[in-house]
Amino acid sequence: MRRSVYRWVGSVGLALLSLAALVHAGAPAAETKHPFSIAGTFVDSCNCELLCPCVTGREMHMCQGVGGMSITSGKYMGADLAGAKFAYATALGGWVRLYVDAKDPKQQEAVTALAKVAFKEFGKLEEVKTAKIEFTGSAGKYTVNVDGGKIMTFTTEPVLGGDKKTPFSLANTVITVSPTLMLGKTVSASYKDGGHSFTLANSNTYFNQNAHNSGTM
Repeated sequence: MRRSVYRWVGSVGLALLSLAALVHAGAPAAETKHPFSIAGTFVDSCNCELLCPCVTGREMHMCQGVGGMSITSGKYMGADLAGAKFAYATALGGWVRLYVDAKDPKQQEAVTALAKVAFKEFGKLEEVKTAKIEFTGSAGKYTVNVDGGKIMTFTTEPVLGGDKKTPFSLANTVITVSPTLMLGKTVSASYKDGGHSFTLANSNTYFNQNAHNSGTM
């Protein structure tokens, strides 16, 4: 009887050890984080009324929009990011599509990886594409085109604050590449790619021509 009990206990112990090993083997590996620095012009337009709450971390699932950044300086995964551009389209909480314009494969890989991490909370990543991205304008009056406007195009203007000279501003937002944002208005926007299409007008814009941040992600 005693030997039977020992055998049963031993069998249970082996089973538990095997289960633990399987659970451990199936557990996702911790994400590798990298130091980053980034600076440039950031612009985002969505279908919300002015002062979209998504930048506070309060995700609005009906919010959809486009945006991007023209990078003047930065480092990530050992690559120099200067001169690169990226753009995105999203329906928050649903999907996100990324577009990258880089000078070489190393920069392309780094900008793609950075954008994937920075905007992973926007929704499920559907696709990353190489595309020609153009930023023109300054001080809140911007035009952004992806693929000559065939995929994405939007124009913006600033919304001035109480002094009637400078735009309203928000600090410490959840936008990784530009925690400080200025308020603007979408004059017009259109997007069509990957089975998604929408237009925007007279809606919310956030921008910062001196966007910058650094840390680890």
